[in-house]
Amino acid sequence: MIASRVLPLLLLVAGSALSQEIRYIDLTAVKQHTQLRYPPAPPVECEQGAVCSSGGYGGISIGDGAPDWRDPHALGVELLRVSPADVNAAEPFEAEFRVLNTGRAPIDIPVSPHLSDLQPSDPSLDFSYFSLALVADVAPEPGGPDVSSLGFVELYGSPDQDGTMVVLKPGEWIRVTANVKLQPRSWPMEQVSARFRGEFWLHKNTFHPHPGGKFTEVQNLYPNHTPTKWLPVLLTSRGSAKEAKQ
Repeated sequence: MIASRVLPLLLLVAGSALSQEIRYIDLTAVKQHTQLRYPPAPPVECEQGAVCSSGGYGGISIGDGAPDWRDPHALGVELLRVSPADVNAAEPFEAEFRVLNTGRAPIDIPVSPHLSDLQPSDPSLDFSYFSLALVADVAPEPGGPDVSSLGFVELYGSPDQDGTMVVLKPGEWIRVTANVKLQPRSWPMEQVSARFRGEFWLHKNTFHPHPGGKFTEVQNLYPNHTPTKWLPVLLTSRGSAKEAKQ
């Protein structure tokens, strides 16, 4: 069992020495545009002949599957560094990710920071796009106090939009730097040592606008996941940043 867990990590380390960076994306100074448009709701007649707007509806559906270990497509997302090294839940931090093709076949990944740019000019049209979430996953050190949190940044792309997707060949990788805000689930009351690791979610999405609302279908995609190394960090209490400013 231990050997089966260690082998993917050894393959990632060995592959990294032979890999090639094909793109660097810096999102630290980018305001991402992720709001999608939809047609306005048709007016309806209210009481006493007044004209009102009808309320729309929205929703999301998630189609799940399962990974297939025989799939030659695989990714490893490594968290290279975080800054500052002492992370506070109330403050964003800078994270640098490496997205590496650890498989045996090329894989398409989205690289655009802006979802809104992928939408057709006609807001009534359906459209599909891919999204890749780069995740900073927080876990306790072995034997340490319970901590649980994660933060992520997303990239978007569509084969119909030039420059928003790239093909990673086996051994190729991209590097992404972004400001990340954690979503704490269990956080320490005082400073403790913990560890971060890079993870990812890869989705194919279809956006269905309608008058007054929208509906999104999300399909989870499961290229084989290669575990990456843990990165040691210090977690400070939520009040530390506020106290330091006073």
